[in-house]
Amino acid sequence: MVKFKVFFKTIAFVIVVLFSTLVWYGYTFDGKQRAEASVPSLPNFEQSSNKLFLDNVNQCVEYAYFYNKDIKQINVELLLAQAALESGWGTSRFAREGKNLFGIRTYDLREPHMLPSNKPKKWGVKVFEHECDSVLYYIQTLNNHHAYKDYRKMLQDDINDPFKLVETLDAYASDKHYFSKIKSIIKKMREDYK
Repeated sequence: MVKFKVFFKTIAFVIVVLFSTLVWYGYTFDGKQRAEASVPSLPNFEQSSNKLFLDNVNQCVEYAYFYNKDIKQINVELLLAQAALESGWGTSRFAREGKNLFGIRTYDLREPHMLPSNKPKKWGVKVFEHECDSVLYYIQTLNNHHAYKDYRKMLQDDINDPFKLVETLDAYASDKHYFSKIKSIIKKMREDYK
């Protein structure tokens, strides 16, 4: 009887260790390795449609949040609309060559930058290594720059309506029709791309 108990405990221990090892190394019960579906990857941004552009930018947002746990989340719908407008849905020269989806400027001309066609002397448009770097920069700007404190205040007050939030971004663009253009893109996204 004692030998049977020892044998049973040994078998139970081996099963537990084996099961724990399989779970630790990410195997499913059929012996196949589990895919790392929860870890986002960088999109390639080869544009074939507006929907694909939005999907790629959204993938950048997921990537930014996954690898930067300390950043506060912002309104993604507004971010997508701004990326679409500022980059011409990923087709502008700044988006294609500079991987800058938001027309983000730099006043430090020692940084990698591109000059717009009017060649200003005091600023350029930042160049990024990947489009997702411009998405992260945009998120950090909204989270930290003093010009967007009203935006952050609305989010703190649980106001997450992109049609209201865009009204706090008057420091972002000089175009007097900027808000209405962004709102039109949001409506288009809701109708055509959801």
